[in-house]
Amino acid sequence: MDLRNQTAIVTGAGQGMGRGIAEKLSQYGASVVVSGRTESKVQETARIIESRGGSALAVKADVSIISDIANMFDACIERFGAPDILVANAGVSYISDLLKTTEEEYYMVYDTNAKGTYFCLKEAGLRLKDGGRIVLISSSTTKHPKTGMSLYSSSKAAISMMAEVAAQELADRGITVNAVLPGLTVTPAVEAGLPEAFKQIVADNTPFKRLGKTEDIAEVVAFLCSKESQWVNGQVIMADGGCLC
Repeated sequence: MDLRNQTAIVTGAGQGMGRGIAEKLSQYGASVVVSGRTESKVQETARIIESRGGSALAVKADVSIISDIANMFDACIERFGAPDILVANAGVSYISDLLKTTEEEYYMVYDTNAKGTYFCLKEAGLRLKDGGRIVLISSSTTKHPKTGMSLYSSSKAAISMMAEVAAQELADRGITVNAVLPGLTVTPAVEAGLPEAFKQIVADNTPFKRLGKTEDIAEVVAFLCSKESQWVNGQVIMADGGCLC
């Protein structure tokens, strides 16, 4: 996959899956706008990319704030020109009992996962070059209902539908839109936030007997960002190693 002379924006790229995706796109030759809410983390991702000979721009942006999304695209255009690729990865993970969920919790999750992704998608539709690529990061939990996941999983399910509809609306410009549904993937948040026993159950129910790695997800995303994926459009792609739970 050759992404040379391409410019990608990756949201939520300060750590974990987003950082892995940004690094992978750079590895294939793209210039990358690394965005996230924590300035020090996105700067660190940009430094990693540049230390390996890549080109990166760190932009502090909270996708739950629409003006931040516009500013992120402005910064990209000022430095690299119009983007070719958007990977809308930024998201909030949250476990909440349906009967105890508050309105504040609802908006905390939906403002980033649903609203943030939607308006990143809109901005990309306005500013991406013709023939561009958009990849939205949803979640395998939208296909495997679990207790405590009604808030998080429903917000991620909305992302899958956004991809399917936007693929129809942007097709006349040759822009593809797809969603990736990662399974449980080893990231700092997963390492810190989930019990070892739960992670082991998931690994045991995966044919490869392990959890996903950021590299696994990043390779799928990179393919969807490439010219080779031109006939893959409006798809919701599970990337969980065949996990049965």
